[in-house]
This record gives sequence, structure tokens and C-alpha cells, in this order.
Amino acid sequence: MADAFDPQHAPRLEDPARLEALPQATVVSLLRLDGAETVVDYGAGTGVYTVAVAAALPQGRVIAVEALPRLAQMLRDKLTPELAERLELVETDANTVPAADAVADRVLMVDVLHHLYDQPGALAEVVRLLRPGGLFVVVDWGDRERPAGPPLDHVLGLVAVRDIIREMGLVEVEAHEPGTQLPYHLVVVAAKP
Repeated sequence: MADAFDPQHAPRLEDPARLEALPQATVVSLLRLDGAETVVDYGAGTGVYTVAVAAALPQGRVIAVEALPRLAQMLRDKLTPELAERLELVETDANTVPAADAVADRVLMVDVLHHLYDQPGALAEVVRLLRPGGLFVVVDWGDRERPAGPPLDHVLGLVAVRDIIREMGLVEVEAHEPGTQLPYHLVVVAAKP
């Protein structure tokens, strides 16, 4: 089974060096938003990307899904009244989201898939939440040497992520190795038929 994220490492999620290598604006641009979508941020963590996505959705909303209470609290601490109008925090410990089928125009996973790749229930939940034609955007650590991030034997390469996407029944729209779009992260965007 994939290793779970250690909540003691929560401050690393907002480290300026991480945000320089994985800019919020780049993550938001990968979602191809027009501003009225519903986005599920599956494994939202401290909300460093969730808040940026919510800012890009003046007529939309974000459902932030987080299983670790410490990380959920860090996200909750960021909620202003204005932000809370567009951002719903859902805490879960069973990889399920109390939302209707096909509620999401986009599902985002940033540095999460390598923790969930062997949990079919979580991946089925992503597919359930995504509407037909909606996009699943995966941004995850690549399997090449880098100065930060989890050990190489704890991450997936692009070939493995593409296989997972295919097994989920999604259709690849674009894929990028680390060093192309982002220095240390791979990117896969896939659509639900």
C-alpha cells in the first residue's frame, strides 16, 4: 500500500521553494477554468493550491477534500467569509466525498496520486465525482533526481500515471514529464468520456 502523508511535514507544503518550483498560477492554469466551474481538490492539504483555485472561480466553487485533521485545520484557518462562500471543506477518512455524482467540472490532485494509486475506492470516487467531459488534473512528483520531495521509490513515473488514468477509464488530453511544464513534477490532464 502507498505511504500516507505524514502530517508532521505540513509546513513543507507551503515552503517558498516548493511554491517556486510548483507555482500556484501554473496549477490553476492547468485546470482551464472560465470562472464558473465546480472543482474538487482531492487531497487539498493545507489549501495552498485550493485557495488559489477558489480565487479563479468568481462564479464557481471548490470542494476541498482532506483526510488529515491537522491539514484540514490549516486550510480552515485560511477561510475568510468571502472565501467560505466559494470553498467547502470536506473532511473524510474513507476516501469518499458526500457530494452528488458528476458534481465536478474538474478534479485536481497535487502531490496526492502517489499516496492513493493503489486505493481503487479513491480513484473510483474521482471518476464518480467528475461529470462527462470534465477534467482530472494530476500534478505529482516525478521519478527523477531532485533536491526535494519524497524518495524516488515513493513516487510514480509518467508511464505509471498514464496507466492509472487509463485504468480509471479516462482519456488522456495532455501529459508532461518533469522538466517540461514544471521542474520536478509530472502533469497529466485527462477527460471523462
